[in-house]
Amino acid sequence: MPYTLWTSRQEYDVCMKRKNKIVLTSLVTLVVGAVALYAFSLHESFSEYDDAFLLIEGEEDIVLSQSEFEKTLRVLEKWQWGDKQTPEDENFRIISIDGYECVKVWTSMPTALLNSTHPLEQYVGSDFIYDSQNFSTYNCMKNLDLENFDGEFYLYGQPFFYDEKWWLYRSFEPRRRLLAFICSDECFTSWQDFAKPEPILKSDPIYLEK
Repeated sequence: MPYTLWTSRQEYDVCMKRKNKIVLTSLVTLVVGAVALYAFSLHESFSEYDDAFLLIEGEEDIVLSQSEFEKTLRVLEKWQWGDKQTPEDENFRIISIDGYECVKVWTSMPTALLNSTHPLEQYVGSDFIYDSQNFSTYNCMKNLDLENFDGEFYLYGQPFFYDEKWWLYRSFEPRRRLLAFICSDECFTSWQDFAKPEPILKSDPIYLEK
């Protein structure tokens, strides 16, 4: 190939790279601008805290299949609270979540705003399913010591079986600065906690249930 053509080809490649870079930079600028404009439009646009929370932290609702619901129901029949005077006889008294052991609670039960509708809500009225799933059911501690129990966070609602795993809702810290940005002065909450789905460890005895 003649030297002049080789030089022209090199110049063409350099020119195209520069052009592509300019186009890409322009697109990124447009996207960032659009996001910023959208964010600005949301400033103090919510008067209801629950709605703002679901916009920032909300996830798609979990829907159980018929077989998952039936398996859940079989466990919930055994899971119900018994006599608080003999907690050691309680079924599923202790469950394991990501390095923590969680003990069924009887008193001081806070409620939480969930980041999705609990899948058992649609079955309210069925046997063994409670009217609300926002209440705490377990209190969790690393290196569990029942004699000197010091809970670190709560789990909420009744357990359910979904996608080959058992789940509960676990306490988490929402992005409060974002919530404050999109909430108006009238926006406030009385919820004591916030929670999202968390799988129970597969080593937990609950997985032995059929």
